[in-house]
Amino acid sequence: MEYRIESLGEFKIVGYKISSTNAMFKGMRDCPAFWKKIIKEKKNEILVPFITQEPLGLMGVSVYNVDSQDNKKFDYYIAASTTLETPTELEEYLVPAMTWAVFPCTRKTSGKTQMNIVNKWEPQADYQLLNTGYKSGKMISAAPDMEVYGKDDEVGIWVPVKKK
Repeated sequence: MEYRIESLGEFKIVGYKISSTNAMFKGMRDCPAFWKKIIKEKKNEILVPFITQEPLGLMGVSVYNVDSQDNKKFDYYIAASTTLETPTELEEYLVPAMTWAVFPCTRKTSGKTQMNIVNKWEPQADYQLLNTGYKSGKMISAAPDMEVYGKDDEVGIWVPVKKK
């Protein structure tokens, strides 16, 4: 699989947030529906001017371990990485400094790419995924997983890693 390694310091994202769960694959329905709603309401256009730093593009950010009693729950942001002040109508989250494996793909292949990262790439890679629980949905997380949407159909899947 094609990938690159990126190290980024802490950065701020601003955007819109929903809370969901991996129980019964609910998050796999909630997140696409959330994108549809944001695009229908043209809120994605509000976020574009906030894209001022890496990673560049609109982002889907899955923040795990938001409920100490239920590790299947997560928050999902449609957001932009920014250095600008956070307006009151947007949510803010600080993404920790981290090393990321970044996998280029398309919107159509992003789901398959995410599965291949866990099932095919990690077992043979020189890097270890820092988030665990993808198969069970019970996440233990060091940092969010991110999808970064670029021009046209380009997507980058960003997962936190460390050298094995």
